[in-house]
Amino acid sequence: MAGKLIHIFKEFLDLLFPQKCLGCGISGATLCEKCLASFPPFFAENKPPNLSETDEIFVATSYKDEIVKKAIWLFKYRGVKSLAEPLSSLIVKKLGDKITRLINDTRQTVLIIPIPLARKKFKKRGYNQAEILGKCLSDKLSIKMETNVLYKIKETISQVEIKDRNKRLKNIQGVFAVKNSEIIRNKVIILVDDITTTGATLNEAGRVLKQAGGKKIIGLTVAKG
Repeated sequence: MAGKLIHIFKEFLDLLFPQKCLGCGISGATLCEKCLASFPPFFAENKPPNLSETDEIFVATSYKDEIVKKAIWLFKYRGVKSLAEPLSSLIVKKLGDKITRLINDTRQTVLIIPIPLARKKFKKRGYNQAEILGKCLSDKLSIKMETNVLYKIKETISQVEIKDRNKRLKNIQGVFAVKNSEIIRNKVIILVDDITTTGATLNEAGRVLKQAGGKKIIGLTVAKG
């Protein structure tokens, strides 16, 4: 009954405040198919040698695109969770072939694990955008997602606030821990996050997952800043 009332209330809000595409303004979607298709692909540079724990990093598009930047900001900081659907579609459109090849080429089970938030930040924000994004990708790609493995055990300064690369790397060291390591033993892990800049967060998470028995670590994000 409660679910039905929530659905009716959402439909009522949609009538009052119809969704409009952030890119072109067309009604009916927060990001329309045409705008998603227009986002530039991200051409990967060589992975920095100090990101040794993450075997590959897949990025869908560039954070320099103003619409992408606005979409991620609204999704991450303003509670517009509905953007997870088009942003995950963007990842599949740009990187679906790479992910499919990865799944087909490996003999190990593939799992999706979202980058976690520290407890204090989760309580303040009320949700983890990487987990919501990961759930959408899990459904679209038919890859199981595990949220009871990787934990953030220390509060840190936001990586966004730190411009120096070496300070970013130092800031994120030792902040993750693994529980239920038997779940990931000899598995290929796709680490999902909304954005990567230096790759430090993905790399540190990859380090503890490998120490706990993960076979291969793939970083997967919407954009690179």
